[in-house]
Formats: sequence, structure tokens, C-alpha cells
Amino acid sequence: MFMLLTQINAGLLVLIWLVQIIIYPGMHGWDHSRFESLHRAYCRRIALIVGPLMPAQAVLAFYQLAVVGDFVTLTQVMLICLVAGVTVFISMPLHRRLSGGYDAEAVNRLIRTNWLRTAGWSLVWLLDWLG
Repeated sequence: MFMLLTQINAGLLVLIWLVQIIIYPGMHGWDHSRFESLHRAYCRRIALIVGPLMPAQAVLAFYQLAVVGDFVTLTQVMLICLVAGVTVFISMPLHRRLSGGYDAEAVNRLIRTNWLRTAGWSLVWLLDWLG
């Protein structure tokens, strides 16, 4: 079961780096007249991937914490909670703002604040290999 968590962590690591380096900065180049529909399609599609992975990661990490209870797992759980908090309280509101159309400042803020999620999931993955 813990191997599944490691695989989910690796998948989310790859996903967040693609989002951070390619997708979010690329939004500045999207056709502004079609931005609303392109963004809606992006959100719908990314949710198909992230929607099941984030809750599965959280459930498995909390389970591992209950079973193993070590410092590494506790740190991972705290990082996963941080990433979830940034997602719910920062990223999702910015995506709602972008659902109304292109907004350069909202995209820039999404890129800047997404570094928190990128760092969080990177550290979760790194701890899999150090722990």
C-alpha cells in the first residue's frame, strides 16, 4: 500500500512541474479571445487527473502516519496539507477569476503562488527517497 503512495507522490511531482514550467506560463500565450473556453477545458481535464490523486495521496499518507508514525511521514502529511491549503485557498480562487477571461495579473499570481505547491510536492517526493 505504501508503494502506491510513493507512485502517487511521483505522479504529482511530474504533474506540478509540468504545470509550473509549461502550462501556467503558457497561459500568457493563449488566444485571449478564446481564453475563457480554453481555461474551462484545461480545468476540466486537469481535474480528471488531480481530482482522484490528491485525495488518494492524503488518505494514504494519513494511513501511513497512523501505521508507521515516523517523523518523515509526519513531515509529508504536513506538506500535503500545505499543498491542499494552497490549492483550495489560493489556486482555486485564481482559477475562478480566470474563468471570466484572461487576466495577466491572475496568471502571474498563479505562477508565483504555485511555487509553494511545487516545492511542497517536490519535498514530499524527496522524503520518499530519504525516508
